[in-house]
Amino acid sequence: MGKMSEVDMQEYILQLESQLNDQERSEKLQHALFKIASIHHESTDLAPFFQEIHKIVKTLIYAQNFIIAIYDEENQCLKISYSIDEKDVFDSDSRIPLGKGLSSYVIKTRKAQLLDMKKISQLIAKGDIEGVVGSTDFTSWMGSPMISANVIHGLIVIQSYEEDVIYSEEDLTLLNFVAKHIAIAIEDVVNTIQRTESQVKMAKQHRLLESTNADLNQVISRLKSAQTELIQKEKMASLGGLVAGIAHEINTPLGICVTGVSHLQEEFKIVKSAMEANTLTEHKLVDFFEDLAEILTILSTNTQRGAALVNSFKQVAVDQTSNEVRNINLNSYINEVILSLKPTLKRTAIKLEVICTEALSINVDAGAISQILSNLILNSVKHGFDESAKGNILIEAYEKNSNIVIRYRDDGKGIDDEALEKLFDPFYTTKRGTGGSGLGTHLVYNLVTGSLNGKITVKSQLDKGLAYLIKFPII
Repeated sequence: MGKMSEVDMQEYILQLESQLNDQERSEKLQHALFKIASIHHESTDLAPFFQEIHKIVKTLIYAQNFIIAIYDEENQCLKISYSIDEKDVFDSDSRIPLGKGLSSYVIKTRKAQLLDMKKISQLIAKGDIEGVVGSTDFTSWMGSPMISANVIHGLIVIQSYEEDVIYSEEDLTLLNFVAKHIAIAIEDVVNTIQRTESQVKMAKQHRLLESTNADLNQVISRLKSAQTELIQKEKMASLGGLVAGIAHEINTPLGICVTGVSHLQEEFKIVKSAMEANTLTEHKLVDFFEDLAEILTILSTNTQRGAALVNSFKQVAVDQTSNEVRNINLNSYINEVILSLKPTLKRTAIKLEVICTEALSINVDAGAISQILSNLILNSVKHGFDESAKGNILIEAYEKNSNIVIRYRDDGKGIDDEALEKLFDPFYTTKRGTGGSGLGTHLVYNLVTGSLNGKITVKSQLDKGLAYLIKFPII
């Protein structure tokens, strides 16, 4: 290697410095993101949580001006919950009506925005916004919606008044991550508050609702008992990927129950408001009771499924067939599983069809059938279709040559050959980092081959959906 010129040497040194700076920033970013994800928030008071988030973000980017606003959908306004700003001063109870400002634009578009005065002028010209609420002296502005489970809880804003501090797309990506983590924390607090308020309000209602209130309290109590039992079982389980799978899959029925209770709370508020306003009609009351009966069925079904899953997965863990065998009408049972998933499916535009002989009754591990179908349907919803996309899922079940055959297919996005080969591998997921654990299809494979002593194959092509063929012997 020849001797380097002075210019080449300087360029080489600059490259080394750049690489070292990039590496240092990457390590710093990973450390900060880990700290954000590790923050605990057990209280309904999120102020200390917001302060800690702000402290961590300031180690990564210029965040002297940091605002968190909660979205009040009922009153169509934004409540400033945390605000540190050099020029704009907000009280802790400040409320900004939802209009055509920058924050309102983020809420309405549900997308993170990186703006400066030039882009803002363009938005004003197009009529997307009318102007800026507060100071207009900033040089760079970022806002990201706080969204969890498709519910928007508010937004987080960072702005710079310094000429030499201009935010980048990388900064916006970081802010979006922080916003998602805060949204999860807010959702936990909201759920806690809603449960508490529901218990207080339901105790004061009409006698006809007293028995329902008692039933719901019993369901919640059983859920808590089941959760405690599952946690104890996890502590006693051996280390390994299957234990993580147990924890993941048990959350399915519990999550459905939580969704069902939340839905009932919302329906209850609507009926109560109508009654207080003297606008409650017989039709509305009948509809409420029909929803109530349906959700109680869902809660009862899934608490039983939660308990059955403990025994079912215990057998899978030791590679034995489950002994929870009973006689079921397969058509009715498949529809019962679909009913239990209705709170999740209602938020989608996916149509689900079942084709099965009505008189087909079999002796089978019912918990395994339930878990298999639940995983396949939820995987289709989460991975197979974009948000709000229309689609179809078809489940066919029939008897052939002393075997039960279940054909499952969707017309979603599908997967490529590389992903198809790894589909049943533990911890493989196409959505790493966005909620996918890679355990759903692995557990399905174990249940089919272990609990049902059957076989499962899968076919898929990009943009042509995905199809499973499950076959297992009749007991």
